[in-house]
Amino acid sequence: MKNTLEVIFVALFIVLGFSPAAFSQGKDLTYADIFKMEQTAMTLLRSTPYRSTWTSWNFPERGKEPSYRGVFTYEIDATGRTRSVQENHTPGSFNRMEGIFIGDKNYRKFDDGPWRVYPLPPSPLPITDTTPPTNSKPRFENSVKLIETLNNNDGLVSVYETISKATREENGKDIVRISTNRFWFRYDGRLLRKDMELETIGEPRILKNSMVYEYENIKIEEPIVK
Repeated sequence: MKNTLEVIFVALFIVLGFSPAAFSQGKDLTYADIFKMEQTAMTLLRSTPYRSTWTSWNFPERGKEPSYRGVFTYEIDATGRTRSVQENHTPGSFNRMEGIFIGDKNYRKFDDGPWRVYPLPPSPLPITDTTPPTNSKPRFENSVKLIETLNNNDGLVSVYETISKATREENGKDIVRISTNRFWFRYDGRLLRKDMELETIGEPRILKNSMVYEYENIKIEEPIVK
């Protein structure tokens, strides 16, 4: 039943024109269109096992080696079991934490240590806005373009690029931040990859991250606790 509903949903998604291919052929894309496509792709994640790998880099300046690299992997199988791995890399330092949730059991493993059972984490607190007030609201300039259309093992894949330029006045000075994103959307609306780069004009530091999604038959085993 679950698979049947998913097929029907995807079929309607394509017929109604919300697939990447339909967008690229039928109209000029807007920033809001890409956001809608990404939100739909996130909804589709709830209907199937998948693996996501999020990698982030902090560069002291463009062209230099990163001062930090973090890799976070998350998996969920058809039964609802989840597995996560967090790896942090800095010059001369590395640490790793792996976790598995099965029902009401929370397993944790640090670096090469043994598996242990830990209490379930508390429910997250509501997020409150702690952003300090600024002198002005940012002004946005957004652009979208189709980079290329690929036909590979995943079928038809459309690659889009969005650029958002935000200008805000702080203490009488304009601060300009540019966010560049690339999206790889599969023909059925699923997101295969998203890359982001953030820079502030006048500052050397560059932030980058990449999220890769894999859709496959994932199976998560219960670890052995010693």
